Amino acid sequence: MVALGLVLWATPVTAQRSAPAARKSLELTADVLRTTREYRATLERAVPGHEAHIRETNEALHERRKLHAAGALAESFVADAERALAAAERDLVDTLTAIEEADQIIFEASLQQRLARLAPLPRGGYEDAATLVRFAGAAPWSLKDVPALAQRFAEAFGRSLPISSFGQTKVHDRLGLDHRAAIDVAVHPDGAEGRWLMQSMRQSGIPFIGVRGEVPGSSTGAHVHVGNPSPRLIAR
Repeated sequence: MVALGLVLWATPVTAQRSAPAARKSLELTADVLRTTREYRATLERAVPGHEAHIRETNEALHERRKLHAAGALAESFVADAERALAAAERDLVDTLTAIEEADQIIFEASLQQRLARLAPLPRGGYEDAATLVRFAGAAPWSLKDVPALAQRFAEAFGRSLPISSFGQTKVHDRLGLDHRAAIDVAVHPDGAEGRWLMQSMRQSGIPFIGVRGEVPGSSTGAHVHVGNPSPRLIAR
């Protein structure tokens, strides 16, 4: 597997950061996008080879089992073929998982590019645009509040709160984002669950960002980010 090599050492930037710092942040995000897209393309090109290898090792295993059943081959050769097939299947799964992780990085980086170009909302400000819904609530929020929110959601919809990111993740580390006090909930902002969640957060004064999944260059689904926007970081 090709290593991403995207871990960024970073320090927070305030809303009053200088224009050169803002440009630097955008340049770094653009570089992450370029590198990750190249990495993803490499992974995607590898998929047919992995699939072909699985077919070959599966055929070899089938042939060895026939020979073993006929008494012409020792059982150890069958076990070797079984291990080879398992390894080939693991390689494909690892590659598909890496593609999914790359998609998440592309999505978050594209989203951060878009957010970086928006004017900050005033305290208590609300904005419903084509791709994003933003609310700059002033109420305190932490991960300790998640269980209460999850309970209210379960009572309203009869299922668990579909949290896709809880606090800091590898994706946020690689992008140099501080997501430690936030969660991402895999609901569409325009769906019944998404509208309920955003209305609940707004009534409570809790900040959020609703993402409709229309970020260019991303195939990752829509979600609602609960908590303050992840501070954009300057990386070196």
